Formats: sequence, C-alpha cells, structure tokens
Amino acid sequence: MPNLILRTTLAVVCTFYLSQAVGLGVPEGGETVFLPRPTPGLPGAMRLGGAEAQLGRLEIAPASGPGFDHAYRVTVDRVADARWGVQLVGSIDQPIRAGGAYLLSFYARCIGSTTGDGSTTLKIERNEPDWSSVLVRGVSFGRAWTRFDLPFVVQPGQGLKAGQSQLTFHLGDAVQSIEIGGIELLDYADRVSIESLPRTRMTYDGIEFDAAWRSVAEQRINMIRKADLTVKVVDAAGRPVPGATVRIEQERHAFVFGTAMNLRFASSGDERVPQYLRALKERFNAVVFENELKWHGEGLRNPAAVDRGMSFVEENDLYFRGHTLVWPGSDRLPRSVNAMIERLRAEPGDENTREQLKQMVADRIASMVSRFAGRVDDWDVVNEPFTNHDLLEVLDPEGTPHGSGVMASWFQLARDHDPQARLFLNDYGILTAGDAWSAHQQHFLDTARQLIEAGAPLDGLGMQGHFAAQLTSPVRLWEILDRYAALGLPIKVTEYDLNSDDPELKADYTRDFYTAMFAHPSIDGIMAWGFWAGAHWRPQAAFLNRDFTPRPHDEVLRKLIFDQWWTNSESTTGHDGTSTTRIFKGRHEVVVEAEGYDPAAVSIELLESADPIVIPLTKSTPR
Repeated sequence: MPNLILRTTLAVVCTFYLSQAVGLGVPEGGETVFLPRPTPGLPGAMRLGGAEAQLGRLEIAPASGPGFDHAYRVTVDRVADARWGVQLVGSIDQPIRAGGAYLLSFYARCIGSTTGDGSTTLKIERNEPDWSSVLVRGVSFGRAWTRFDLPFVVQPGQGLKAGQSQLTFHLGDAVQSIEIGGIELLDYADRVSIESLPRTRMTYDGIEFDAAWRSVAEQRINMIRKADLTVKVVDAAGRPVPGATVRIEQERHAFVFGTAMNLRFASSGDERVPQYLRALKERFNAVVFENELKWHGEGLRNPAAVDRGMSFVEENDLYFRGHTLVWPGSDRLPRSVNAMIERLRAEPGDENTREQLKQMVADRIASMVSRFAGRVDDWDVVNEPFTNHDLLEVLDPEGTPHGSGVMASWFQLARDHDPQARLFLNDYGILTAGDAWSAHQQHFLDTARQLIEAGAPLDGLGMQGHFAAQLTSPVRLWEILDRYAALGLPIKVTEYDLNSDDPELKADYTRDFYTAMFAHPSIDGIMAWGFWAGAHWRPQAAFLNRDFTPRPHDEVLRKLIFDQWWTNSESTTGHDGTSTTRIFKGRHEVVVEAEGYDPAAVSIELLESADPIVIPLTKSTPR
C-alpha cells in the first residue's frame, strides 16, 4: 500500500481512547437494523457528507479485517472548522425504538495521520435539525484493525421513526486517512439486558491513578487554593497562652462550586421541591438560573419564579451568576428582534431600523442589569458568539471584528448599570475540543482580545463544558487554559456535565476534570449545568437519580469538595501562643480551648495569608 502524503504540517494529538471490549461476545437474538457492506463501485449506504465535505475523499478499499472484504477509506486533507464538517454518513431505514437495548459494532484502523493515530466521533442521530443523538462516542485507534462494541439504550421520548435517523462518523478535526468496516447495528429490544452486551470502554490520557499530572495538580492546589492561618492565643492581659488547642473547621469554600437551578421545577409546587433545594444547598455554594434570565421577550418570562429564586439565593448566601444578557443568534432571540434582523438583511441601508434594533438591545441590557444591580456576581453579557452571530452581523459594519464592534458597547452598558458585577464572554467548544486547536477556540480568543483592545470592561471568560464523546485529557485542559490565561482574565467553567451511560467513566472524568480545574490558577469557579435527573436537560448526566440517590460521580465530587479539599485540623500553640496551619481558602470556625480558660470561637473568612488573628481567652470561673 503506498505511503500517505498528508498535505499539512498541523500537529494533532489524540486525547481519548476506547479500551478493549468488556464481555464474552455478542449474544444471539439481535435483529439487524443497519448493515452497510461496501463493494468496489458500490458504497453500500455510506457516503461522504458535512458542510466541508470537499476537504475529504471517500474510497472503497480492499480489507483483510475479520468478516469483511472491503472497507470505507476516508482521507481528510485539511482540518475543517468543526469536526462534523467532514462526515462518513449513512441513513438508517429502520426505526430506533426507545427502551430496548442496541449494539453498534464496527472495526477501524488508521492508514496515516500526523500522529500515527486515527480518531472519530460517531453518532446515531436524527437526520434533520436539531440533530438530537441517541448515541455519541469518541474513538481513537492505531494502525491495526480494532473492534468497537458500543451498547446503548434509547431514553424515553427519544426514539426515532423509520428513515428518521442516520449513523455519522465525524472526521473533520484531524488530518488523517482512516478505514472503517464491519459496521452493524443490532436491535435486542427487551430480549437481553444492556449489561450482557459487550462494551468497549471509553477512556482518556491521564486516567491512571499513577499518572504524572496528579502530583503536579496536588502541588498546585496546595499553593493556589490554600493560605496560612496564624492564630495567636492570649490571656486577658495580652500574654501568650502556650499549649492551647486550636481547631479549625471549614464551613464554606472561597472557590465557586455551583450548579444551574431549574426554576420551573423549583416553583412548581411539586412535593419534591424541598428535597431538591436541600440537595442543592448540601453540594453547592453558587447558583445560575438555567433559563429564566434569557431574552424570551419583553421583561422576564416568569418574574414571580425569578423573585423566589433570588430570595433562595440570598437567604442561603449563594454566589449568583446571571445568564445571559444577549445570545445573539436568531433562534435565541425574541420574535420582534428577529423581525428587525430579517428587515435589515433585506434592506441593509435601513438605518432607522438599525437604530431601533440597537436601542432594543440597549434597553434589554439596561433593564436587566439595573433590575438586579448589586445582586448578581457575574453576568454573561454575550453567549456563544461563534455560532450565534445574526444580531452582530446586521449591527456591525461589514468587515468589523465583532469584538471591536457593537458587542463592546454592550459590555460598557452593563458596567454603567452595575459597576460591581463582573462581566463575562461565554462560549462552548473551548474545553471539549480534545487535542485539536479549533477555529471555534481561536475565535473565542480573538474576540476576547478585540474586546480588550476596544476598551470593553471584560472581566472574565466563561467556558462551558458539555462533554459527551470527546474527553479532553487533564494535561491538554491545562494547555488550553494557559493560552487564554495570557489575557490576564479569570476563567470560570460555566456549564459542566458529562453525558455518558458509563457510571465509572463519569466518576473518573468528573474527579479528574474538577481536579485539573481546581489546580489551574486562572480558574475561579466551576458551575455544573444541573444536578438532579428529574430536572436536567441531559438526565443521564445528572449527579442524582430521580429518587435523589447519588450516582458514583456525585459521590466522587462530594469527596473532593468536602473531604480532600476541606480543612478540619487541630494544632497546639507554642511558647509564643501562636499556631500556624495551611488551610483551604474560605470561611472557617476557629475554636480555641486551654486548661483554666473558657473556650472561645470566632468565624473567619480567609482569602490570602494574612497577619495573625488574636483570640483572647478568659479565665474560667471556679464552680
């Protein structure tokens, strides 16, 4: 076979893999739903697709893999703007039913790439917008044929009718030539359990317990998330009290560990609402409303629910994020705004409409920010401008970098109406891109730079974290963050979740993702995008089951936050009456006891190492 010449020098390193199949073999009883079998000149139901399909080439290649004579060979000569820009795609004629067990099996190998490995993200999805998926997996493979077995169950309400679904292999995020063969989709209905089907487990670089990055993370956490607390114990005359016992019990983290709150459910009157709110308070110190502050129309969609939600936030002293002031895509805006956008597209010279539209956006920002002034810690001023830019396109002069255009004025307007709130640019696809440096990531970096250069009061960067098929390794996460850290802005993970049917994987990656983030100096908080399966946009990703029992990744996260990263110490003062302890930053109760003295307790908020706190003791009164 001739050597492959790749027409690029872009380096791509794979970050996620699938390990060997778990199970004894494929059980009998499966009904074939999809079985594309290519032969020379006949692609056998699979074709090349995607918005940038011209960047790839599809061939039918002879193969000596188990059970098939020919395979699909796809060569991608240049990285696309998105991984789905180049696809190997095939229509599924049979229905995909909810509730039963399915098994997708195939073989893959890499013919050539800049790293020697091949990679793809595969989906079984609706074949029209919104492209909702019933299966998403990311796989990597070497030069030898590797078999993948991926069992799944379609969730209730997510079944697809005959002819409504397709199998896609997304290939646009790497320069590579790969072969895929032996594709088969089997429907087991309720004849077998999903546990009895073979499974090729997903994994990622750095999952090992002895991975080198873990010791680095521990050192970083000790340096950046802790501070020295010196307690000086004295008597009524100010003399040191040696031998006093000093107990430090943490009450709250300074670091933001938060969640999205579903106000629709919280205001529903459901008998489970108290349990929902209690579970939230037990786990998190910050809240963002999932949908209620988005721009749905005039004013708030449900002001009574918002008011109750804000009362809950303030009564429990929770950090609060406002999401979002402007989401500038047509399908994210009120109809009245979209009507003006369409008018300007038809008549670009209609300056009267353009000014009216600018004023509508300004009124939206002014009314929302002023209404909540002094009550919001962070505002997402603009959300997802890489893919949602219709509003920007009609308001900015042609050729204007959006960060230097009207967007900069939105930030200034928000600052004018609440000087205390921190103002964020928020987007997805930054942390979830694996090892490729995508056009999306570059756009986010460029837009932030343009805002800064335009004098916009940009206070922070919000990076979503909706993981599914592609798990970015901890070391790569640090590399990505380092690029943005050069801007000198704090970074918040604004929407973390992991949509997987593998409980062990969710526990492993949640542990490692939170650890990697907690260990990076630019990160000042992590917001999960929901926590309970009964009110979660991706119930499979939730930390708690519908009956509020914890899933493994909930247990892992609580152990990190309230055990491994939690101060509960005891020390004794020396001859000078002092004791110094390195503790996690946040709120603590300090209790001092000494023989012959009444105990004393103080509450402190430690954000950085500081001068000693002095705690005077009073002599005990004899009884």
